[in-house]
Amino acid sequence: MKYVIFKSGVYMVKVQKGKMYSLLYAFLILIISYYFVPLYIYGDQQFYIDFYDNCFYPSVDSFECYNSKLGTQEPLYFGLVWVMNKLGVDRNIFIIFSNAVFAYLLCANIFKYYKVSFTRNILSILLLTNYYSIVLLFAAERLKFGVIFVLLYLLATSKYKVLYYFLAMVGHIQSFFFSFYVFLIEVRKLKKLWLKIAIIISMLGVGGIFLFFLSEHISHKVEAYSGEGGSLGSIIKTIFFIILSYLYSKNFKVLLCGIPLIAASFVLDVERVAIFAFFVFIGAFVYYKKPLDPLLILILLYFSMKSIEFLINIINFGSGYI
Repeated sequence: MKYVIFKSGVYMVKVQKGKMYSLLYAFLILIISYYFVPLYIYGDQQFYIDFYDNCFYPSVDSFECYNSKLGTQEPLYFGLVWVMNKLGVDRNIFIIFSNAVFAYLLCANIFKYYKVSFTRNILSILLLTNYYSIVLLFAAERLKFGVIFVLLYLLATSKYKVLYYFLAMVGHIQSFFFSFYVFLIEVRKLKKLWLKIAIIISMLGVGGIFLFFLSEHISHKVEAYSGEGGSLGSIIKTIFFIILSYLYSKNFKVLLCGIPLIAASFVLDVERVAIFAFFVFIGAFVYYKKPLDPLLILILLYFSMKSIEFLINIINFGSGYI
């Protein structure tokens, strides 16, 4: 393992190289966010701002207000905002630092699973400037926190690994698309049959409770996003990313993870399905340690260029979408 050594008096601090680069990229995203977050005040963000500023007075039912303002009942984001609001943390500061956390975890996963040193830095830069990452940083706020806990799940090696994924599901309902894949991975690791059976029963029970309490929210989301079905662009991108995921991994479990996303893209007219499909594709590439080939470079460069227009829109119009 490579280390960078810093000496100060009698102290010697060892910082793992991957963590150092991840912290560096997180700091750069923090600086960029410091400029852009206060500018993004329209579109969906005006509802998030309204929720943060007006739903935590003593006379207000905060969770009902949350549901009213954002049309959601997912508890994780509500809990995080409740804590930050009660601590008196400015909303912009909260979002800026959450963006830095997202950047750190994304890069830390790259440095954990992908071993080609120079390529890891190129991949980190291209992913952080990617259109879908920019959308998560500045627009898709609740989805970002769901992704953060998925990244924590992938990074963790402790007994809290499954807990992180559960938090991802209660952070954003779309994390539920990965449940079957996570289920296969975690149960396969167990050696004792009785423990496998206990875990299966427990996960089915937790999943049932989860769906029961969020069933109304799920039905509202499907109704809101369905309309006349998924947009052709979202469907094509989702299928494209899932096919690439399988081609890079040659693993049927990756395809199993992607099939629910493809099905959802036909029903839900929402770009967020394509965002998840993109990160499944990137996850397959990184986890299975494929070389950074011209096709992947072209895809990443295209979406990095696409993010420029989104950022310009934030500057000019206060929203990335116009």
